[in-house]
Amino acid sequence: MTNTTTIRPGTQTTIPSTTTTARPTLAPQPSPIPTGTYTISNGNRTCIKAVMGLQLMAQNTQKKRMEYMAVNPNETQISGSCGMVQSELNITFSGGFISFTFVKQAPTYYVSKIETGLQFSEG
Repeated sequence: MTNTTTIRPGTQTTIPSTTTTARPTLAPQPSPIPTGTYTISNGNRTCIKAVMGLQLMAQNTQKKRMEYMAVNPNETQISGSCGMVQSELNITFSGGFISFTFVKQAPTYYVSKIETGLQFSEG
């Protein structure tokens, strides 16, 4: 006895797709952070020149969320000091301050401390 299997060709129907691909919603882009040049000098000798944009982030414990503050370099007050080993850059702005301590260990210069204080408006 012999077993035989016959395969009959089937008919395939292609159904056109009616689904459309939704384009992703683009998140709003943050404004660029303005860049400022902050310089501390002792007479005609510049000891610190920092070219940077500053955006500070802090946890708002009352609102239980992160808050961001971009510093406008045109609305800052700069102070500091030049030393042989250590120099300071203090930037004060509406809503707070940020201070950098720079240290010289020849031939390297580095930031040894960053200190900041922020006050966010309510609302």
